[in-house]
Amino acid sequence: MRLISALLLCVISCMPSFGLDKTTEIYDVAGSDTLRLDFYRAATPEPAPVMIFAFGGGFKGGERDNSSYMPMFEYMTRNGVAVVSVDYRTLLKDIPAQEMMTPDKFKANLISAIDAATTDFLKATGYVVSKSSEWNINPSQIFACGSSAGAITVLQAEYSLCNDKIYYAGMGLPDDFNYAGVISMAGAICSDGAPRWDTTPCPMLLFHGDADSIVPFVSATLGDFGLWGSLTISDILTEQQQPHRFHCFNGASHEIAGTPMDENRGEILDFIRAACSTGLNRTTKTTEEIPGNTDYKKDFTIIDYIKANL
Repeated sequence: MRLISALLLCVISCMPSFGLDKTTEIYDVAGSDTLRLDFYRAATPEPAPVMIFAFGGGFKGGERDNSSYMPMFEYMTRNGVAVVSVDYRTLLKDIPAQEMMTPDKFKANLISAIDAATTDFLKATGYVVSKSSEWNINPSQIFACGSSAGAITVLQAEYSLCNDKIYYAGMGLPDDFNYAGVISMAGAICSDGAPRWDTTPCPMLLFHGDADSIVPFVSATLGDFGLWGSLTISDILTEQQQPHRFHCFNGASHEIAGTPMDENRGEILDFIRAACSTGLNRTTKTTEEIPGNTDYKKDFTIIDYIKANL
């Protein structure tokens, strides 16, 4: 018994201690879904920038407090950036696979799921704005960050703010609100026709692998409708002379939804600091190559993406 107790004590003492100052609150109730968020306070006496994070999970699941996110959250708070990790509705979890197998059904269900997630994320953002004084955060330095489905959600939230402010006027956001920046890890924008921003979008940091079979790197289209990936977003931002940062991983697939949280934390922090201080006034494009990895599939059809997401 003493040996077991000693071993348990050893295991507990060897577990990583992230030292996160966490507060959990309910920010909305949507039907049968009670939506919560976790606030992680930054280690600074000054009003801090804040990164609102949306988890991944294919709009079918996911956890705002998944243990794999904690090292990044700890890194950000230790370096003066508060973090808010939010729930959002995952509407595809209740859709049978047969209701997703044709392009038209996939499109209809995906649009509904993205709309719900985007609405929830914007409501969470409004809640964060309302808590800025209590939480000692700077409401003009709110960043949206997401992984996979969460990356689609944050890109869509920014796209909606720039193109459909009237619809989202009831989210508790100031009339002139915009994010200070968006950080997308394997994300895309859902729209009829290639994305166009009616008002100036915030700075963006885009991570994506060009062999992603889950979320399109370029696009997945059905008529005019499409999911427009990071390469297309970057090309259009460049055409419109909108500064942004695009980090492409040649030969990488959907793992880029997660690896930047471990391998590119410094790049994310630098983006946040630059946007908060001097602002971003140039476009930076970075490409990583895996030596010898040249024979890989990167051209996927809409059917390929549907099958990969069932």
